[in-house]
Amino acid sequence: MKTDFVLKQLSDNGFYVHDNFLQDKALLGLQESCAKVLFNAPDSDYKFGKAARIGSLEANRIKNPPIAKAFESKELNEIRDKVFNNDCNFTEIFLTHEFTNSNGIERNGYLHFDRIWTFKYFYYLSDVNTLEDGPLKVVPASHYMGAMLRTRQYGKPYEQQDNRIQINYPEVYEDIQDTIEPIFGKAGTLVIFNTDTFHMGGNITGKNERKVCRLHMRQS
Repeated sequence: MKTDFVLKQLSDNGFYVHDNFLQDKALLGLQESCAKVLFNAPDSDYKFGKAARIGSLEANRIKNPPIAKAFESKELNEIRDKVFNNDCNFTEIFLTHEFTNSNGIERNGYLHFDRIWTFKYFYYLSDVNTLEDGPLKVVPASHYMGAMLRTRQYGKPYEQQDNRIQINYPEVYEDIQDTIEPIFGKAGTLVIFNTDTFHMGGNITGKNERKVCRLHMRQS
């Protein structure tokens, strides 16, 4: 994975996908560590399965080394440092194991941009080969419009910021709805993206499930 190529993809499209970035022992170690953490995590109000926020990258170097290590390859460190100009001072790791349910659509189940700009490394820990597996979906090259819409919200209370495209910007949604792309990939696939890029979680159906480990990065 070439840093300059990834940065160009992020600049042009707002996201980058690397199939099978983690393999073999590294992938198995991440899968096992995430499963253990989720098994022991207290129940939360997450409606679509099991979820856990497990703290910063630094804290997990001690608590969960295989999880931290997955986000600290030479390539990923270089990309993070370039994006943040060596000034990333907030990190949080978030784990989910989602499956079919009838709990409706959460806010992030709509096409949206994040109300707080975040840079994410996002691993599939299970194979996501079909729409029934609930793939992450994105709109390529939407990050510039997302940034414009997000910055218009400055000064509003967080909960009042409008970030759902179908609901808050229907004219935009009408123009871009046919360009939404699902991201498929085997376990170990890495997605890197800027959350100004319009994105949404896919709906999981049948007996399918989706397991994800992601790192959120910001300048606080």
